[in-house]
Amino acid sequence: MATQIIDVHAHLYPAGCFTEVLRDRSEFKLLDNPRGQQLLYRGSHVMSLPSEQDDLTKRLASMDEASIETAILSVGALNIGWAGRREEAAARLINDGLAAACKQHPSRFRFVAVLPTSNPAEMTSELDRALALGAAGVGIATNIGDFQLHAPEVRHFWQEMHRRELMVLVHPTTPCDAPQNDPGTFLSVGYPNETAMAATKLALTGVLAECPDVKIVWSHLGGGLPMILDRIDRGYQRFSSCPHPPGFYLRRCYFDTACAHVPALHCARATWGVNTLVFGTDVPHVPNTEKETFAALQQTGWVQSELDDILGGTARRLMA
Repeated sequence: MATQIIDVHAHLYPAGCFTEVLRDRSEFKLLDNPRGQQLLYRGSHVMSLPSEQDDLTKRLASMDEASIETAILSVGALNIGWAGRREEAAARLINDGLAAACKQHPSRFRFVAVLPTSNPAEMTSELDRALALGAAGVGIATNIGDFQLHAPEVRHFWQEMHRRELMVLVHPTTPCDAPQNDPGTFLSVGYPNETAMAATKLALTGVLAECPDVKIVWSHLGGGLPMILDRIDRGYQRFSSCPHPPGFYLRRCYFDTACAHVPALHCARATWGVNTLVFGTDVPHVPNTEKETFAALQQTGWVQSELDDILGGTARRLMA
């Protein structure tokens, strides 16, 4: 029986979500470019909105070409914390929009919910509502408004995810102090670094030790972490809140394969272990990424049983 492939890193931006999230934020500008994309600026280009993302028929055709059975939809870098006092309304609009897309094709799409984290009661209420709508877990950016993920103001989020043993997809976004006049490096280099920083801080501050039952999935193989984990582990003794090397906690997490570079896949496997890798593509932000990511995994030479787990088996066990 062929493996049912699950793409854990696919994006869809419901109609009106950018307007709702950014309604009170004058420092953000949403501009059109000649290629049919909308570009979000905050001092520099920090996010894109591909026009092709709206056509679910084309999305399904692209999935079929790559033999992808199910895509887990999220809004990725769109940071719900930017909505400020409108956070709850923005979360409801996004979750309703994602759920509506999934309802059109229930066997092909799932979604991860965004949550208003500033108010614990509102967060729990919206989480219950989103799970009732069919959410497979929760999505969160590498910071929430003005707070980084390890901040005390976000601890209740991790505690609730731990209590419910939910899958949490973490996607990089622009940092709290947004880059200014960046020539274009932030999306390509800065995003993976944001992932590496967020994951390391959760380990060093004790969040991962306190909340071991959260099923965290880090984007893009964990950013630069596979290359520098040894350096991080060698310095952990300076942090009393981290009784073990950060790698001890990070290897309890999961890492998506939104990467078509075969040597990087080998490095991630050697660092994290094959049982922590889950298939992800970052569609529709990267053209042809579904077929190329699948092809890269096939080129690794890994045994089929391992590929079966990466392509769908592990993700299926993580979803709510």
